[in-house]
Amino acid sequence: MKGRKVKKTRLMRKKQFIENLKIGYSVSDVFLVRKIIPKDNLEVLICDKTGEIKIAFTNKNLNRDDFINIIKPGDFIFIREGVVDDKNGEIKIYLNSLDNIERIDRENVRIEDLVPSLSNTEIESMLSELRDYIDSIDNVYLKSLLKKIFYDEEFIEKFTRTPSSIDHHHNYIGGNLEHTLNVVRICDAISKINKDLNRDLLLTGAMLHDIGKSFEYKPYLLCEKTDEGILAGHIILGERKIREKINELRSEGIDFPENLQMLLSHMILSHHGRREWGSPEIPKLLEALVLHYADLMDSQIKYHAQKIEGEKKHRENNWSLIWDNDLKKRKHFYIGEV
Repeated sequence: MKGRKVKKTRLMRKKQFIENLKIGYSVSDVFLVRKIIPKDNLEVLICDKTGEIKIAFTNKNLNRDDFINIIKPGDFIFIREGVVDDKNGEIKIYLNSLDNIERIDRENVRIEDLVPSLSNTEIESMLSELRDYIDSIDNVYLKSLLKKIFYDEEFIEKFTRTPSSIDHHHNYIGGNLEHTLNVVRICDAISKINKDLNRDLLLTGAMLHDIGKSFEYKPYLLCEKTDEGILAGHIILGERKIREKINELRSEGIDFPENLQMLLSHMILSHHGRREWGSPEIPKLLEALVLHYADLMDSQIKYHAQKIEGEKKHRENNWSLIWDNDLKKRKHFYIGEV
């Protein structure tokens, strides 16, 4: 493998996008490195704006250290003479040796070709709809809190450019905004069905439940975690930010009720539903329970929809194998007409 960057004098335009790759295709193109897979046989997760795929090697005796000392997440690479195959039920690009990968200077690639992202128009439209929901909140304290957070331009720049996860669902720039809005829509619909719910509290929790991801993940080029994201996680970071903003409101003369803060804090701390899923607490409030299931519903639907979309590009029948995190194994899943 080449230990130095490839020096190019012109822009390298992509010709082969991941969404169009099919079994048997030969691949020679530029990609962005997302992650080095932590397993015995060297594998690398790469991406472009249309999706992601793993690189694997036909030679199982490669020196892993030789690779990770030179290539790291966030690097732009050119892979040469790779072959798309689906050994063991997962489609990957297989290379013969480390010499089939070279690093490329950032100025020689089009960033917009390589980073999965919603368009600026989509992001602006969703942010506008989210703010419309804020206007629909009647509780003056909750509305003041939401406006303090979602009209903070520095925060919004992070929030709208952050993924909702690295590998699971909505894993692209703008993904966390999209997921948040979907959870708000679900909660709003449920509040119309069940009149026992406090709509203002439910929708506020929905809008705020994942704001911690703006501090857990690094936005823009590479979806990876910050130091505090690794050490604390988005649930704690989000609850901490809400406490901070409530204290700011109180310093400005707004007497935000202690009981209301307690209920809202519980919703954030319990929205993952189970302690084994990273939730510091389990839902013990009706609105918290609804928020948990709305969050779970949207994340699971999107996860499977993204998997189906990817599998349809490569399969020749109506079934595929999709990883189930609960079962801890792949399950057969109907992907529809190919």
